[in-house]
Order: sequence, then C-alpha cells, then structure tokens
Amino acid sequence: MSSQTLTFLGCGSLGTAILCGLLASLEGAGPSSATVDTNGIEVHNESSWKARGVEAPSRFIACVRSAKSAQRLKHELARFPSSARVTVLHGDNLQGVHSADSILLACQPKDLAACLSPPAIQKACRGKLLISILAGVTIPQIEAVLRRSHSITTLQDGQSAVDAAPPSPPATEPLPTTIVRAMPNSAAMVGASTTAITAPPSTPPSAVDFTASIFRTIGTVTRVPSPQFDICTALCGSSPAFFALFLESLLDGAVALGLKRSDAQIMAADTMKGTAMLILQGRYSPERVKETVATPGGSTIQGLLELERRALRATGADALIRSAGAATGLGDSDG
Repeated sequence: MSSQTLTFLGCGSLGTAILCGLLASLEGAGPSSATVDTNGIEVHNESSWKARGVEAPSRFIACVRSAKSAQRLKHELARFPSSARVTVLHGDNLQGVHSADSILLACQPKDLAACLSPPAIQKACRGKLLISILAGVTIPQIEAVLRRSHSITTLQDGQSAVDAAPPSPPATEPLPTTIVRAMPNSAAMVGASTTAITAPPSTPPSAVDFTASIFRTIGTVTRVPSPQFDICTALCGSSPAFFALFLESLLDGAVALGLKRSDAQIMAADTMKGTAMLILQGRYSPERVKETVATPGGSTIQGLLELERRALRATGADALIRSAGAATGLGDSDG
C-alpha cells in the first residue's frame, strides 16, 4: 500500500486528539522503531509503523459540520509542520469518504444513521476499513445501518428522521465494509490514552494491526472480546472522571487544612501518576501499594478505615457497573 488516506467523519475533541497524535508520530520518524520517554511510555513514529509491517497513513481528511468547526480544527493543527497533510472539509462527508482508504467514525452516537445512511456514502464505504469510536454503538448496529438504504427527512426543528427502506445487501451476505471498534479516552489529548479495540473473528489481521497502530500513537492498546467492550467503555472512557472526582475530594481536604489548592493539585495529581506507574511497571499490585504505605499504627491506615466505613470500594464498583450499563444503551437511537 502507498499514500494511504485516513478520513475522519467528525473531528471533535477526541477526533482532534487522535489526528494530532498521528501527525506527531509521523513527524517523529527516526532511525529506531520506537523510543521510550522519561515516563517509560513508548513513543511511536513512522518507523515503528513499518517495523510492525503496517503502512502509516500519509494523508488525512477531516470532515466537520460547519465552517466554524473547520476553522477551529485548522487553528489546532497549525502547530504541526505536517498539517499540510490534512484536508479539512465541512458539509461534504461524501468527498471525504470517497477519497479515503480507511475511515475513522467519530461523530456523535446519535448521528450514526444520518452520517452513514445516504446511499452514496454506503457505496463509498465498500471495500474500506471503518473504525468506530462511538461509545455504546456496536458493530452489528453499524452493519445494520450500512445494510439499509435510507431517506433523510429534515424536520421543522432541524433534526433528521430516518425512514428505512428494504435492506441492501441481505443480512446473510458478507458486508463489503470491514468494521473495527475502538474506545480511547480523554487522555488522548496528552498522548496517554488507554484504548480498547474489538473486531469480529473474521476481521483481516491487517485491519486490526492498522487500527492498533493508529491508537498506539496516543497511548496504549488492548484488544478485548466484543461482549466485554461496554465494560471497557466504562473502565477506560468513564474512569478519568471518577479519578478526577476523587482527586478533587483530596484537594478539598487539603484546602480545608490550609494548603493552597494549586499546590495541592500538583502534589495529589503527581502522587496519583506515580502510583499508577508503580502498578503499570509491574512492581506492585494495588493491594501491595496499599499494604506498603499503610504501616502498623500509622496515619494512612486511619484514612483507609474511614474510606472503608464510607463504602468507597462498593461505591466505586457500583459506579463502574452503572456506567457500563448506560454505555450499552448509547447506540439505541441510531434510527
């Protein structure tokens, strides 16, 4: 493959973070296949794509809805010398999909049908890889949209209603579009995302490798079975907000005791980061971190007992379970 083009259908904050990660990886090309930064995180560049036998995309098309969004994106990308590789289109998804070798679907989940239902879009998707980062939208739901011909009717309030026509092609025939699902998180904006990917067993390995290589430019990648994907949506996608809430509670306590919030934020966030690194590098399990810090008769065990009295463990587990359940329903409004 040569001169691969990757089109983004939708390019909000997460899509922009992914695109920035890709541009940074191409600009960081060097003699080695990968380097490791001071935090022990692998930094991937164009050479690392080739080392894995994967052709990196060399051109990008970002499809957005409005001229304002297009201007915002161009401003964000201007800091990259390689921004000339990116074409930004507004209101012209068809051109973007038609010109693509692969497509990254990054619209809002509620806009899935409106985005993929036009027959010309469906035709342009055939024979291509479609990577979805839509929370709660399953691969079968995307396949169902691509198998239908639709007509879009604009309502008075500006919304769209989707009227399904007879399916084409029949559900028994293989879909001519390869679909892989991915769920990065907000840390993609700083190149530290944890991304889960899933694909049907019949998916060509090259499609999975290409998808994984994209998301390795913004962090780490784990492949999971499809039935577990909504769990990963909650664990990877929602937990940054959970961690932030707990961090905020520690800041409130520190401020109540007299520490400046700005100082407390640096210390607490760095402590959270350091703890995560101990676990990720395999030196400690979460349980061992707790046991190591909570020395007999010390102050830490008193705080831990208070957290247990307030059912922090059960509350955290229940929050994840609720988020996973909510993620399952996000794709139900696809038309």
